[in-house]
Amino acid sequence: MAGYRPEPAWWPDLTAYRKAIFLHNISFGDVDVLLKEYAAISSDKRQIVCDFYYTALPDDGTWTYLEFPNFENVPHYVNLWHYQNLLIWLSQKADREFCLAIPENQKYPLFLSTMDKKNPYGDSCMGIYADRDFYFEVPGDVFEWGPVPASAFNYVAFLNQSYQFDTRWILKVSQCKWEKTQVTLTVSE
Repeated sequence: MAGYRPEPAWWPDLTAYRKAIFLHNISFGDVDVLLKEYAAISSDKRQIVCDFYYTALPDDGTWTYLEFPNFENVPHYVNLWHYQNLLIWLSQKADREFCLAIPENQKYPLFLSTMDKKNPYGDSCMGIYADRDFYFEVPGDVFEWGPVPASAFNYVAFLNQSYQFDTRWILKVSQCKWEKTQVTLTVSE
């Protein structure tokens, strides 16, 4: 992609969003282990205790819904970096995965990202936000906007066709039994 690369302060701000990572065919045990491994590899100075909650979707138990926490008093771009990096980390054990962030206020756009399967190193994501493509590469902290599309993006159709995922399943997560893994992450300032 050869687009605009804004400074981190201009990356999408998902602070007022409910951020989820959806993982297909992964056990809760694997989610727990991978979250703990992820926390163990970070080495920045500031420590934040994070509670990660996850559950199986009631209409299709092969999908795990992982709620991504907002880190308090941390710049939004640090949250975005961990959100995308954790998707990459968890994809080791899932056969399909994507992030979907839903805004608290419906006038704001959805955020959708998935692994860049064309990248042989497995260290990048691509997605769409505000009807605009983006590319994110963890090494080097590269966030790049693609061209502005000619028409609006249909999130529901894309998830259904690409992942056999029905977005109506999300409506029932409040009825689920949740698992919890608490880890201490270190974050940059």
